[in-house]
Amino acid sequence: MSYKVHYFDFPGRAEVARLCLSIGGIPYDDVFYTQATFPEAKPKMPFGQVPVLELPDGKMLAQSGAIERYTAKLAGLYPEDPLKAARADEAVFLMADFMDLFNPAFYLPAEERAKARQEILAGKGKDKLQLLNKHVSNLGEDGYVAGDKLSFADLGIFTSLSAIISGVYDGIPPTLLDDYPALKAFRNKIANEPGVKAYYEKHGEGIRAAFKPDSA
Repeated sequence: MSYKVHYFDFPGRAEVARLCLSIGGIPYDDVFYTQATFPEAKPKMPFGQVPVLELPDGKMLAQSGAIERYTAKLAGLYPEDPLKAARADEAVFLMADFMDLFNPAFYLPAEERAKARQEILAGKGKDKLQLLNKHVSNLGEDGYVAGDKLSFADLGIFTSLSAIISGVYDGIPPTLLDDYPALKAFRNKIANEPGVKAYYEKHGEGIRAAFKPDSA
């Protein structure tokens, strides 16, 4: 029996867990849903939503943040030191603050969506990216958000930055990170991590083309 990641067939909120499991050499299977097939599976999910991590004994773990931290601990990608763990979380939460700005735009008509996102990037989004850029520029020689080694937090920032420049968010140019050189360098640093790079050599189609090294 292996772990199973229940989600849709794109990165989204399951990607950090997939990376943690892959980097940790922990066997797992993806269980993909579509908008047409998920309604049948929905009642089986603990909170009626995905992602959900199915454990080898069949029990289910819900909520992406809980899944990320659990898989990170399995893979040795969660800091044991309490302060380093808090540093990891603060970086993840700052990245989430930025990504959450775009949630309302998903519900707008297509012709209004791009304009709304551009306005976000010119306002609050720009403020958050400047904070993120400053944060990663102060990481020191090691260049990881939680100390001297890769953690799930680095993966979280990497996947969010890669997604935002992938072309899926209409109105957001793939050259966005050119204005934030520290973030661009950080994204490419994590993309070149051996375990991350290996994952996207196998899973590099479609949106995930933007998750490869030097695509930013």
